[in-house]
Amino acid sequence: MIQHVSVPGLSVGVLGRLEIRLAGRPVTVGSRKQRALLSLLLIRPDRFATVDWLTDALWDSAPPPSAETTLRTHVAGLRRALEPDRATGAEPVTLRSRDGGYLLNLPDAALDAARFTALTRHAAGAHAAGDAAAAERDYLAALRLWRGEPLPDVADLAAAQPELARLHGLRLRAEEGRLAAAVDAGGHLRVLAELQAFAAAHPLREDACAQLMLALYRCGRQADALAVYADAHRLLAGEHGLDPGERLRAVHRAILAQDPALDAPSAVIRSSVSATTAPLGRAAELDTLAAAVAGAVGGAGRVALVVGEAGIGKTTLVAQAAAAAGRGTPVVRARCPAVGQAPPFWIWIQVVGELAGTAGSGDTALSALGAQAPEHGPGADPTARFRLYEAVARLITSAARERGLLVVLDDLHAADPDSLLLLRYLAGALASTRALVLATTRPYQHDPGLVATTAELARTPGFTRLDLAGLDEAAIAALARRETGADPLPGTVAALAGRTGGNPFFVTELLRHGGAGELPPTIRDTLCLRLDAMTAATRQCLDVLAVAGHGMELRVLADVLGRPAGTVAEDLLPAYAARLVAEEAPGRAGFAHPLFTEAGYAALTPPRRAVLHARLAGAHERLGTAAPAEIAYHYGRCAGLGHDGDHLRWLLRAADDATRRLAYEDALAHLDLAADRLAGSAATAAEELSVHLRRAALLQVTVGIGSDAVDRACVRARELLDLVPAETDLASARWVLGELAANRAEYVICLELAEPLAADDDPLTRAAGCYLLGSACYFLGRLAEADAYLSTSARLLSGMDPRVLGREVARRPALAAYNFRALVRSLRGERAAADADLAAAAALADRLDDPYGRANARLYAAWLELQELDAPAGHAAALRFRELGLAHGMPHFVTTAEVFAAWSAVYAGDAGQRPRMRAAYESLYRLGLRATRTVTLSAMANAHLAVGDRAGAAALAAEGLALAERTGERVMLAELLRVCAVATADRDRLHTAAAVAAEQGAGLLSARVAASAELL
Repeated sequence: MIQHVSVPGLSVGVLGRLEIRLAGRPVTVGSRKQRALLSLLLIRPDRFATVDWLTDALWDSAPPPSAETTLRTHVAGLRRALEPDRATGAEPVTLRSRDGGYLLNLPDAALDAARFTALTRHAAGAHAAGDAAAAERDYLAALRLWRGEPLPDVADLAAAQPELARLHGLRLRAEEGRLAAAVDAGGHLRVLAELQAFAAAHPLREDACAQLMLALYRCGRQADALAVYADAHRLLAGEHGLDPGERLRAVHRAILAQDPALDAPSAVIRSSVSATTAPLGRAAELDTLAAAVAGAVGGAGRVALVVGEAGIGKTTLVAQAAAAAGRGTPVVRARCPAVGQAPPFWIWIQVVGELAGTAGSGDTALSALGAQAPEHGPGADPTARFRLYEAVARLITSAARERGLLVVLDDLHAADPDSLLLLRYLAGALASTRALVLATTRPYQHDPGLVATTAELARTPGFTRLDLAGLDEAAIAALARRETGADPLPGTVAALAGRTGGNPFFVTELLRHGGAGELPPTIRDTLCLRLDAMTAATRQCLDVLAVAGHGMELRVLADVLGRPAGTVAEDLLPAYAARLVAEEAPGRAGFAHPLFTEAGYAALTPPRRAVLHARLAGAHERLGTAAPAEIAYHYGRCAGLGHDGDHLRWLLRAADDATRRLAYEDALAHLDLAADRLAGSAATAAEELSVHLRRAALLQVTVGIGSDAVDRACVRARELLDLVPAETDLASARWVLGELAANRAEYVICLELAEPLAADDDPLTRAAGCYLLGSACYFLGRLAEADAYLSTSARLLSGMDPRVLGREVARRPALAAYNFRALVRSLRGERAAADADLAAAAALADRLDDPYGRANARLYAAWLELQELDAPAGHAAALRFRELGLAHGMPHFVTTAEVFAAWSAVYAGDAGQRPRMRAAYESLYRLGLRATRTVTLSAMANAHLAVGDRAGAAALAAEGLALAERTGERVMLAELLRVCAVATADRDRLHTAAAVAAEQGAGLLSARVAASAELL
């Protein structure tokens, strides 16, 4: 028998997230692995755990070579947390070493699971002795110990599954026991709804079915009671080949006989028993969320959003839904911080951190979120970002596969922009999973990022949005009874409703402070009283922590205050004693709760804030202890102190850093601020131009090249071309803007930007200009000019070192000149020359070892076959570039290949693929690409003709003709006219098509028009 010598005041909770308290105060356990280790020890208290078992369990049968060393480190950290006052060299009391392992020494009274077990045993004994009311009270007390899913830190570890399953079983039996005791105590009407829900969730639990039958019978619903039996009999016999048990049959017989023994006892229902487990006034909302959970777990993943002001009950409602789901479905939670500079993807780092290890992609996703990405230049490679997205999507899909998954995101309004963008991507991928993303947010409609996110979420399948209003008067009355233990006085409820708008937090605070007079002191005032109690030196330290917005190293704090680090450590001692701050890591301190940060910051005067922001930025810059974004943030908060240049410098560094991390939304936010600071001064025009070019490149990745934001950035950049000093080299700017203009189908602007490039002395710049001119002329239908410009570009490029082309491939047209000339020559009827150009592009890509170039050459080959209306060849080429896209993480090629594949299927005669073809078209142009639309529409119209759908062909051709008129993209004008003429038997339009093809020199299209004329 173990002799318990425990730490006084220590209590541990496992019935929910791991919770440790010493003398009533929470104790923080550092890393997730430390929490997992303690959780593993807690599932076998007073039992020896060997090092081998612990390492095998902690790393789920795949411990790294350093596992034993890491385990010892975690044990040391746990001992510091569990016994903070243990003297140096003293033997640990709670976590003891034994030969080859460890023993957790914890008395039953200190563990909530042990108290839960004792209470349920006592309840069962009371029920058996005939005291159903006492049994119900004990069961209720036991169930209140549960705070959520038990020990989520080990929910994915195989070694923990037996104990977690045991705890789940005990909880289920306790819930069933409470309901049975309530019915036996005469509370059948009060718990009827809960019984129905419980029996529906657990249809094979015959005792619950029997209690439901009894409750219904006592409510005068004999027919419904018999229907419950019939349903249970059908389920047991039909699906399991079993007959109902004796208990169920006995209740059935007694109901048929209307046995008086079934009548309810006359006992008075005790007021101490809760009437409902749902948040007051939110039963309908809870049902809605339960339906969303059920739908998602049933295989139709989705997003649900709970919207409401602070204090309205969002978190309480979601926690209740999560607790209900958590009885059978894993739940992970993440919270968006309300203050400070959150890292990019912060909420998803939390989610992936909880899920890491549950599926093969967990560590991959976590690495992708936290890793530095390689530089890709100003263009910002979008494929790396999508690889990151896919890693997270695969992890969630895998984690949800067995039992579903509930991902709770709290305070979405405070999320960083990149977390929102990743949520928007994941929302579209959830439909085929068993996952529900359940988020809460405040109704801050002025936040464009949040508005865009909620708008996109609303378009996803199964989306649920709950806008929480204030409680009605009935719910306020119930809340008043719960808080005061008595019925509210006449007029009180109406007064509370009018004064608070039904906000549950405000109602509760008023009730607790008498419900009349001045509003009670706010949380901020309460916390400020504690802050003001500190000495001046301590308060100065706390002021810096408040301005920082998070914990910091003591050396940074010392630098800001101009004191030795040892002195700062001494100054913080009163704050440690008052539990205002806590040690986050050795040599690092932070506020014990985020509310202290908010209250401390609000208490500072604006000048004092500005001075501290400036000092903090300078300290981080000197010591290298903060990311560029944080330094920029602090310099931006000290206006008027002469740091404008520092702010701009760090904004640009922060944008670079965010781009490397694939956090494009953060990068844009920094660049937007930089552009605002630079605007309006001719002296900074060159810098502002550079900023807007970078903004345009990132915007086309994030919001789409056709967006108004890209348009505004390009317009401003073109204005700045005329404002920069005459000696400025504008070649790169003209190239970037010209390429953007071409992709936006602004071909006249593209020509204007390209002409100076084509006249440049530098051969590579001249080649770039000729390429832009040639590609624009292709889309404008000026094929002879296009051929000439592209030939010049190809000639200039052919004489250059391939290694130079390899370095420039991301910014210069090393391959595209051949690809575009192939398209031009195909339309001119020169197929052999076109094939030669494609072969040259493919060979150059191979020589440069450029996967993107290889895929692009095959994409242009498919494009050429689209022009030629050769479906089998187009499909084959599409398969080739799709394979390269998949192999090298280039999703654009995969998306584009779907267009070719669907078109090939329809053109080959499969009319049923027309919706797929249209969906592929919409997906390709979803981010706003404007160029090539008429090319794709003409091919789709031809496919509709091929399957005899003349009306569909005419509609698509008309759509393409309207686009050609609007954008000037005339390359397929003759083809669109021809299809429209054939579909509507319009010979006059066919003559117009012939004239256009002849004018353009499009021999391929002229021949096609002539063939159609013979058929009309």
